[in-house]
Amino acid sequence: MYTFLIWTVSIGLRIVALWNRKIRLFVQGRKNVLKRIEEAVKGYDDIIWFHAASMGESEEARPVIEALRKRYPERKILLTFFSPSGYEARKNWKTVDWIFYLPLDTWFNARRFVKIVRPSKAVFTIGEFWFNYLNQLKKHHVDTYIMSVLATKDSPYLKWYGWEYRKVLRTVYKYVMVKNEETKEILENTGCRNVAVTGDARFDRVAAIASEDWHDRIVEKWSGGAKAAIAGSSSVPENELFIFLAKKYPRDKFLFVPHDLDEKPIRHILDSLEGRAMLYSDIEYVFSSGIPQNVREDALQHLAEAQVLVVNKIGILARLYRYGWCALIGGGFENLPHSVMEAVIYGMPVAMGPQYHKNTQFVDLMECGAATPVSDNAGILAWYEKFRGNGKLLAEVTEAEAKYSLSNIGATQRIMNLLDS
Repeated sequence: MYTFLIWTVSIGLRIVALWNRKIRLFVQGRKNVLKRIEEAVKGYDDIIWFHAASMGESEEARPVIEALRKRYPERKILLTFFSPSGYEARKNWKTVDWIFYLPLDTWFNARRFVKIVRPSKAVFTIGEFWFNYLNQLKKHHVDTYIMSVLATKDSPYLKWYGWEYRKVLRTVYKYVMVKNEETKEILENTGCRNVAVTGDARFDRVAAIASEDWHDRIVEKWSGGAKAAIAGSSSVPENELFIFLAKKYPRDKFLFVPHDLDEKPIRHILDSLEGRAMLYSDIEYVFSSGIPQNVREDALQHLAEAQVLVVNKIGILARLYRYGWCALIGGGFENLPHSVMEAVIYGMPVAMGPQYHKNTQFVDLMECGAATPVSDNAGILAWYEKFRGNGKLLAEVTEAEAKYSLSNIGATQRIMNLLDS
C-alpha cells in the first residue's frame, strides 16, 4: 500500500509539473537518476551517505559533513535531497563528492540504490522516514543514523497511526540523535533505547557563518549603513505583514527574502509598494553586465533611494541577517517554521506566525522576550514598535540570545563521536 501510494503521487506530480516550476524541477531531476548515480559511484567503496529533505535540513547536517570531510578526506560522501530548494542551492557544493535527488521511495528504487551505493554509513536528518530505504539499509546491515530529531507530545510518533515510526526508531537506527532531553524521554517511553541527546548542529553552523568576513555590495549600497527589518524565508502571509509595516514606516528599510522564488508573489511585493521596492537580480545584472557607466550609476542611485529590497536569490539568507536589526521568520503560518537561529545569532528580536510550536528555539526564546508570535497587522505592528529605536530593550535581547547560543554550541562534536563509535 505504501509503495502504491508513492507511485500514485509520482503520477500526480508529473501532471502538476506541466505548469509548476518547482514540481517540474522535482520530476526532471529524477530522470535516469539511478543510472547517473551508478555511473558516478562505480568503483568506490566505504561511501558515507547523507540525506536531507531540503535546504533547511541540509544546513543542519552541513557542520557534520564538513567535520567528516576534514577527518576523513579520503572517504567519499554522497548527499541526496528530496526537495528542489535544497538541491538547487547545493548542487555545486564541493565539500561532498556527489549530490543527487533521492529516487522516490519505491521498493525497486530503494533496493537498487542501496546495492549501487553500498554505503558504509547512512545519516538522515530530522524527520526523513523513507520506509523502503530504511528496510533495505537494515537488510544490508548498514550503520544508519538519524540526527536533529525533535519530538513533542503531539508528534506522529505517539499517535495511533505512528506504530511504524516507532518500530523504525527502535529497530533500524544505530543511534537516534535528538535535540533535547524532552525528546529523549518521549522516545524512550515508546521503547526506543538507542537515543542520544546531541543538540542542534545548526548552532555550530550559524556561529561559523556569523564569524565570516562576508559582504554583499548590493545590500550595503541599498542600506547605506542602516540596519533593516528582514522577512526571512517568507511566504505570502509574512510578505503581507511586512508590506503593511513598510507602508506604515516609509522611511525604514525592509529586506524581503522569500522562501520560494515564484514570480507572482514577488511581483505582488513590488507592485504593492508602488515603486519603492527593487529586485535584487535587477541590480545584480547591473553589476555583472557591460552596460555604460552612467546607466550603472543611475541604477545604483535608485537602489540607494529604494525603501525595500527583494532578494530573489537562494542560499544567502543566513548571511544577510547581519544587515538586520529585527526579523520576521517564515513558516509560522503553515506549520513549517523555518530556522530562527540564523537570525538569533546576530542578536536581534524575532517574530513568527502563530504555528511556531515546532521551532523549539523560538519557544525557548519567548521566555526571555526575544521571540514573539504574531498573527495579524496589529500583532506585527505592536512587535515592531516595541523594539524600534529602543536601544535598552534591543541590548537586553542581544545579551539573552548570546547566552542562549553559546550554551547550545558543540552538537557537531557530539554527533561525530557517535558516528565514529
